[in-house]
This record gives sequence, structure tokens and C-alpha cells, in this order.
Amino acid sequence: MLRNTIKYSSPIIYFVLLMLFFPIISCADSKSKEHDNKSFVGTIQSVNELNMLLESSGDNLLMFDLYADWCRPCRILSPILEEIAKENSDKVTVYKINVDKNPKIASAFGVTGIPYVVLIKEKSAVFAFTGVKPKEAYIRAINLFSKINAEAPAITPDGEIVNGIRIIRLSTLSSSGKIYVYRGETVKLIIEKIRFPYSIHIPEYGISKEGIVGKDLEVIFKAKKIGVFPIFCNGKCPDGDGSRYGQIVVMQYAASVDAKFTKLSIDEAIKFIKKSNPLILDVRTPNEYYSGHIENAKLIPLQQLEGRLSEIKNYKDKSILVYCRTDNRSTVASEILINNGFKKLYILRHGIIGWQKAENKLTK
Repeated sequence: MLRNTIKYSSPIIYFVLLMLFFPIISCADSKSKEHDNKSFVGTIQSVNELNMLLESSGDNLLMFDLYADWCRPCRILSPILEEIAKENSDKVTVYKINVDKNPKIASAFGVTGIPYVVLIKEKSAVFAFTGVKPKEAYIRAINLFSKINAEAPAITPDGEIVNGIRIIRLSTLSSSGKIYVYRGETVKLIIEKIRFPYSIHIPEYGISKEGIVGKDLEVIFKAKKIGVFPIFCNGKCPDGDGSRYGQIVVMQYAASVDAKFTKLSIDEAIKFIKKSNPLILDVRTPNEYYSGHIENAKLIPLQQLEGRLSEIKNYKDKSILVYCRTDNRSTVASEILINNGFKKLYILRHGIIGWQKAENKLTK
């Protein structure tokens, strides 16, 4: 009788025990899943939300992943960026933006392909990637621009500045690898003494040029936007015809702590001129200058700047406001000035175009 009671009651006991413990197990599992599913990547839903974030970001590094739901490479990249956001939360904050739902944001970032990942610091884009890259590439860029690693050595551009143009010399005998330049620079690539039929192609800049045997092959372009852009070759290429010869890496110029430039909006520049009475330096061409310039601006075309530094040597420790048509040449001019000991440099954001759009007067 006792044995029959135990046999009968055992399932009931197990059921009661299971019901007692199930809520505990269930809660624990729920909390664990909730923790595991926590995303370290935020979502930007609108232009206003993005602007508010940028205005409050200070000198914190932000990373934006511009994607679309239908994009397979975007889905491949998503968990990689999730890992990066989790492991580097002390260096960067990562957000995702759906380009289909936010076409204006995509246009503002100059997106031509997705996934497009851009790093922003102090409201300026400092680096960008198109397509899926190795995880290490994103981490390298984060380490380069995060304030925690501000003392780490920065990547320096290749070649040298000659008359306002960055000259970089290459060879057909080996792949060029990565070529580093600054945004806003005019760049001349010189592939020395072509020894066999050879051509170079840079899709981003619409360049396709054949070399002449026995002569240098030269191409010139303006690095207008930040990013990594491929160079292809045909002929006796190191890695085979039609293969990638190298990459052009366009970086945002980052000056040293004690000598750097600051970009000013039109309103900020007007107030700055009234308050600080800076040297206003126009680095456009003479034709551009005489068609209309800011009052009291001094003209030194970018190509002449290095040879005419003596004319402004008294401003090495004084404020200089640099401007051009947009703000590309201003960036290069500021780099030249910083490298020659000038310390208080300001750039007119959007240049003379922005000045005119704001209906400010020009002098002829």
C-alpha cells in the first residue's frame, strides 16, 4: 500500500517541484536573454535627432553605420559593428541609420554605396569606409581618432607639398599599397618611367590614363571627400592585369594640440572678425579674388603660399582666418601654415560660397 502511494504520488511531487522552480528558472533565463540581446548600437530616426546628437557630442567620437534592410553586406557588417561597439564603448559610440528611411541624411553624408560607415568628431567627418572591411580596420580608425588615444602617433600623409600640391611618386614594380592624403588637397601621383604598356584607373576621380613607355605617368585629382578609394592598373601589374594596384586613403587633417585650426560657421566668423581683428587670408586664385572677396582680405593663392610666408610672418602667434571657395583649399593652406609655425588658425566653413548664401557683402 505504501509502495503504491509513493508510485502514485511521485509524479505529483515532481510536478509540484517543477512548478515551484520553473518561475525561478524562467526569470533567470529571461534576464540572461535580456542581457544577451542588449544592443550597444543606437538608432538615429531623423535629421533632427542626428543634429541634436552632433550638437551635444563635444569631442566624443561617433560612428554611424548607414545601411538598408535589403542590403546583404549591411547584414554581414551589423554584428561586427555590434562587437566593436561593445568592446570599445569607452572610445566610440556607434549608431545605425536606415538610408531608405533617411535619404536626406544619406545625401548629407555623400553616400554613394552601402554599407557606409563614417566616423565623426567635433561635428566633422574624419574617416569613412564603403563596403564591409575587416574588423581590425574599423578598430584602427577608432584608435586613431578617439580622445583616449590622442597621444598615439597619427598616420602621416605620403609625399610632400610643392606649391600647394601633394606630390607622391610611385613605381610600376610593386603595388603602392595605401596612399594617405588629407581631404581638400590637390594630389599628383607620378608613376616613374613606364617600361611597358601600362594604364592607371581611379574610378572615384574619373581617371583613366595610359602611360607612354620611357616617360612618367602623371595624374592629378582633388581629394574632396573622406574615404578609401581603389586604384586599378592594366599592363604588367604586380598582382595581375585589372587588379587593384593600391588604395587612396583620404583623411581629415588633424593638427597638433598646440597648433590647430578651428572651423567657424558664417555667423561665428563675422563675430570673430569684429572681436579679434584677425588677418583674413584668401587662398583662391587672383581671378576668383577680384570677382569678389571679403573686405580687408589679403590674397595669397594656395600655390604661392609657401613662397610668400615672409609676408605674414608677424602673424605666427596671432589669429588668421583662412577662406577659399568652399573650404578644401583652406584646409591645405592651414596645414602649410601649421607646418611653418603658425598656431592660431581658423577656417571659414563652406568658404565664400557659404558667405554669399548668407547674403553677406563682398568687395571687388
